[in-house]
Amino acid sequence: MKSKKLISFFSILSFIVPLITVTICYYILINNTSLETFPFIDGKISISYLGRQELTIKIFKTGMLLFILISFFFYFYISNFFQKNKFENRLKTFGIIANFFLGIYIFTIGNNSELYNILRKLGITLYIITMYINHIYTIKLLKKTKKFRFNNLSLNILFIIVIIMTGLIIIGSPWIISIFEHSHPHQMKNIVEWNYFLLMVSFYVPVSVLFYKLN
Repeated sequence: MKSKKLISFFSILSFIVPLITVTICYYILINNTSLETFPFIDGKISISYLGRQELTIKIFKTGMLLFILISFFFYFYISNFFQKNKFENRLKTFGIIANFFLGIYIFTIGNNSELYNILRKLGITLYIITMYINHIYTIKLLKKTKKFRFNNLSLNILFIIVIIMTGLIIIGSPWIISIFEHSHPHQMKNIVEWNYFLLMVSFYVPVSVLFYKLN
C-alpha cells in the first residue's frame, strides 16, 4: 500500500475510532442510568464525566489509547509524505507532543486526587492547543503542495473546520465564558467541549479524501 493510501487509511481511522468510542460510552451511560442528555446541545455532562464512569472507563481508555496509536502512524506517514515532496516539516514532533498530552489526560482520568485532577486538566488543555496548531500547520503544508491546489472543496472544508474551532476557543475562553456565570457556565463549557471534539476529529475526513483521490 502506497504512503498516500496509508495516510488516507489512518486519517479516516482517526475520525472513526474516537467517535465510536465516545458514542458507545454515551449509549452505555444513557441506557444504564436515568440521565437524559444530548451534550452537544444541552451540555449536561462533559466528555471527562462520560469517560470516567465505572461502566465506561475501560472502553473509553482503550478506545482513546488506540486513537493515540493511530495518530502516531498518521503523523509519521504524512510527515514523510511532505518530506518526499521537499517540504521539511515538524509534524512528527508536533504529533508526538499532542499525543503525549492526550496520554496524560487518559492515564489520569478516573483518579480524583488533587495532583491527578491538575494533570488531567493540564493534559487536555495542552492537547486542545497543540491539536489546533497541528491542524493549522497541516493546512499550511497542504496549500503549499502543488498536488492539492486544485482540490478546493476539501481544502475549503478544512478551512471552515478550523475557523469554527477558532470560534469555539474564543467562546470557551475565561473572559467570554464568564458572561454565562450567572446562568449555566459549566454547561456552556461542556457544549463548547463536545462540539470542539467533533470538529477536531472531523478534520481528518477531508484529509483522508485528499490523499485517497491523489494521483
